[in-house]
Amino acid sequence: MRIDLDGIYAAVEDDCAFDDLADRVAEACGTRSALLIFLENRVATAVKANWWDQGSLTTYAEHFVHDDPWMTLSLNLGRFGRAAALDKAMSPKRFQRTAFYNDLIRQAGDDTGRCLSVAPLPGREGLMLGVHRAAGDAAFTAGDERRLDEVYDHVRRVVALRRTLAVERARGARLQNLVDQSGEAILHLDRNLRVVAISAAAERLLDKRDGIFLRDRRLVLPIGIETKLRAAAGAIIDRIAGARTALLCPRPSGRRPYRLRLLPAGFDGDAGVLLRVDDPDAAPGPDWQVALREAYGLSAMEADLASRLHADHSLEEIAGQRGVTRETLRTQLKSLFHKTGVTRQISLVRLLATFPAAPHGGNSGA
Repeated sequence: MRIDLDGIYAAVEDDCAFDDLADRVAEACGTRSALLIFLENRVATAVKANWWDQGSLTTYAEHFVHDDPWMTLSLNLGRFGRAAALDKAMSPKRFQRTAFYNDLIRQAGDDTGRCLSVAPLPGREGLMLGVHRAAGDAAFTAGDERRLDEVYDHVRRVVALRRTLAVERARGARLQNLVDQSGEAILHLDRNLRVVAISAAAERLLDKRDGIFLRDRRLVLPIGIETKLRAAAGAIIDRIAGARTALLCPRPSGRRPYRLRLLPAGFDGDAGVLLRVDDPDAAPGPDWQVALREAYGLSAMEADLASRLHADHSLEEIAGQRGVTRETLRTQLKSLFHKTGVTRQISLVRLLATFPAAPHGGNSGA
């Protein structure tokens, strides 16, 4: 009998393979059935089995798991982390006298009577694994115990890896949510400009296909810019001193170029790079203006002026856009200076550049 390691380790990421894990265990041990019980402080939190139908498994999990004499015996034997042939301590005849057998096993027309089991260390969450034979089959041997020990090590690793993967996925989901909530267009890239992760704002920006877009999960830019960006990403990943961190990306629409900024994605070189894409023609959204008004006590017109200045529009351009005179804007600008604590327009623009974007603000504009 061979151990199907591919089938067992496929369960790390594949939920269907995880559901079939009891089958792989039974096959590897040459038994009719296998039962996996996930314990936390001796309390079963989940059960997997290959012998029962779903109804019987649900009945076992809800009403019998903590009255299972084999589970109790395995925990009480104290042979934690190593396989033990339980039919040495509980013969098939003795097992068939238990309420567990008569109320559940026998009712299903099952003649199971022998169990080989491994229990986790006490007081810790872990995996209990049991394999079974019919009462009339041969007793489990020391060789069977060694075989289950080998299989158990693999299955325990799979369970630990799934738990780690679930934690990382949850952490990644929380990080993705934070990035999305920032309203910034941010992409996590590898050295070949393939996308590892992307913020919601970046997806909206790339959907415009105005000089930068995705093809098969890889970032596509004008040829010269793409070459420079790939070189810069590689230099940052390889920790080369003086690596380029900023570029401009021209746009077919004729609007001002996107401003690209690269940063390391982590301390590990394999972590890739983070690319922030800023659209200088995108005015901050209404949520950003509301936050700005609340923070500095601005009027609606003052917040609108601040938003347009933040988007690099001149006073002359803003006057034309709003249909007002420059003098009206200068009066509002002086009020902005007073409320924000600055004395020059360039200082105001710098202050606005550091004001955090609200969700769906910033790069979500036209």
